Amino acid sequence: MATLLNGCVIALSGKFEDTHESTRYISNSNLSRHREAKIGALIKKNGGKNSTKISREEEGLWVTHLITTAQSIEAQTEKVQEASNFPDIKIVSFDWLTASISSQTRANEAQFSLGQTDSNQDDAASSMGHTNSEENATKGKGRKRSRSPAPINDKPPEVEEAKDQPSVKKYKDVQRAKSGSLVIPVDETCPLAGNYRVYIGEDGMIYDATLNQTNAGLNNDKFYRVQLLVSGAGDYQTWTRWGRVGESGKGVTLGNGSLEVAMVSFEKKFKEKAGVTWSNRFSIPIGNRQKRYYTFIERKYEDDSDDDAEHLPVASSSGASKNGVTFSPVKRADSALPKSVQRLMELIFNQQHFADTMRELDYDGNKAPLRKLTKRMLDRGFELLGEIEELLMDPSAAYEKHDLTWDDAMAACSNEFYTIIHHDFGRSRPPVTWSDEMLKKELNLMESLSDMKIAHTIMKGTKGQDTVNTLDRHYSGLGLQEMIPLNITSDEFTLLQDYLIKSHGHTHHLSFKVQDIFRIERKGEKERFRKSPYAKVKGSDRRLLWHGSRVTNYGGILSQGLRIAPPGAPVNGYAFGKGVYLADISSKSANYCQSHASSNTGLLLLCEVELGKPMFELETGRSDAAELAKQRGCIATWGKGATVPMGWKDAGCVNADLAGVMMPDTTREPGPANYQASYLQYNEYIAYDIAQVKLRYLLRVEMTQSGHGY
Repeated sequence: MATLLNGCVIALSGKFEDTHESTRYISNSNLSRHREAKIGALIKKNGGKNSTKISREEEGLWVTHLITTAQSIEAQTEKVQEASNFPDIKIVSFDWLTASISSQTRANEAQFSLGQTDSNQDDAASSMGHTNSEENATKGKGRKRSRSPAPINDKPPEVEEAKDQPSVKKYKDVQRAKSGSLVIPVDETCPLAGNYRVYIGEDGMIYDATLNQTNAGLNNDKFYRVQLLVSGAGDYQTWTRWGRVGESGKGVTLGNGSLEVAMVSFEKKFKEKAGVTWSNRFSIPIGNRQKRYYTFIERKYEDDSDDDAEHLPVASSSGASKNGVTFSPVKRADSALPKSVQRLMELIFNQQHFADTMRELDYDGNKAPLRKLTKRMLDRGFELLGEIEELLMDPSAAYEKHDLTWDDAMAACSNEFYTIIHHDFGRSRPPVTWSDEMLKKELNLMESLSDMKIAHTIMKGTKGQDTVNTLDRHYSGLGLQEMIPLNITSDEFTLLQDYLIKSHGHTHHLSFKVQDIFRIERKGEKERFRKSPYAKVKGSDRRLLWHGSRVTNYGGILSQGLRIAPPGAPVNGYAFGKGVYLADISSKSANYCQSHASSNTGLLLLCEVELGKPMFELETGRSDAAELAKQRGCIATWGKGATVPMGWKDAGCVNADLAGVMMPDTTREPGPANYQASYLQYNEYIAYDIAQVKLRYLLRVEMTQSGHGY
């Protein structure tokens, strides 16, 4: 029996193309999986073992080599990332295997190394004295893999991630205490709770980790909690607790009183459950979900001492809690705002509407209240939806990107999404089969959570200023340059009201009653436009167009402006690509207000937008419209509808500041277009840069729906 590869346990990752050397040992095949099987047989023929996984501890198999490709290294596939966590795994090219067989001598891996990252090499060097004796003492079946322990004072995760991902986003590290007086609650079931506190390192690192594992297919929702605790007498222990969410579960205390042992226990337990080191807690590969590892849930510790109630004036004053939102009566100072603006603030920051929106979108605000959501969690939610979309569009991405089958990759992405973005499906199981419609619903949830989170931040930021009225504080938090209520008898009000009512689509079953109209200006928007290339665009085409959204989104919209979905978000959720969507038919935008969720009251924006001439024209949706428009030198797309305004006029008739901006002439009802429209009922306009858009008016409208139609 061949002994060339005795003691070698070899895993494979990547597509191994036919080369002169490879064809000497395995027959040609265009299917990478078939070639992988042949390579595995070649390994066994020469005395080695082939493993489909990096870690098979339960079988006593420890991978010694990962044969991969430069493409897999660049793509950082799941196996590459996992192997990089173990300094003793040799990551080599297929040429190492062929060279070894050709010479019948095991080739020097260094000559064929595809390399570990600098951080892995540093970890390996620092751990040599700590692990080599153990490795030498226990070889063969059952030996323990040497692993690089993270240092006690970890570098910030932003620094760790930046080594491998130069363009990685920078996030606020909420795992580090800003104040030396911060006290983190000990887990409520821990028997040491009375005399111990959570340990905070000299660098501010908070040694408290909550991990979750949601498995939609098995209808499992499990947690794992690990804390490093210290007593006033300097005794250090590690506490762990695990079980199903909603149950107390089981717990155990580890340690002998020393910080070193407690730290090792903390980091070991975290690595066992998360599959990555504590310092890499934000870099968990998709494949880890399929291996039944847990997901680290980021927490915002600085808010833990705040009351759940935000002290907003809402209809209920019972002090009851609903969907993670607590309501309580408030004694307010007098407001300096006009009555209509006061009513608007009550609407935008109404927590009952927040709770209703979360419930309608199947979000569990009890498990994950808005105050606990972080920017990193929201961005990751968008990214996971993007991963799911990619798998739906290109099933081969499952293997090429994640080293998984399509079913496993979809399950892994779904499970991580449901773990990070908590849902409440009642007695039903989380859906595991995704569709375009489901993707759009979850995208709607993510956008709503992002805006509601901003509104929540505004409420937090203005809390506690007892000398100022609550509504005035919230208005101030929006940071608007101006918000001027229009006189109901003014021409400006009348013309805008006409634009709303007389640009109604004939297929829409909404009736409108204008309650208030506000002329608005966001700080910096005029200056942003003036400095942008759109201020001097050749062939200017500026229009006054509608945009509708849920009332719960307006805390984010008014304070941050209309935004474009982040890069990682799905593209197919947007008919014409990622951009700002506007309409010239009021009811087209009004349908997006979902006014039924806010007591039949909706908010509509009128925006000045530079569309440029010519626009990129389409008669049906294309998710790559943004790229196609750019290729043709266009800054906006026009989705051509069948029913359109019959004429346009200068909006300077509404306000002199709008001179040169065009709006529909409402003396004539919308009618059939003078071109053949194949798909869209009404026009859609999509701007691909937020600098093209300025918010001009906000209309508060009573909307009554008697049927359906979009």
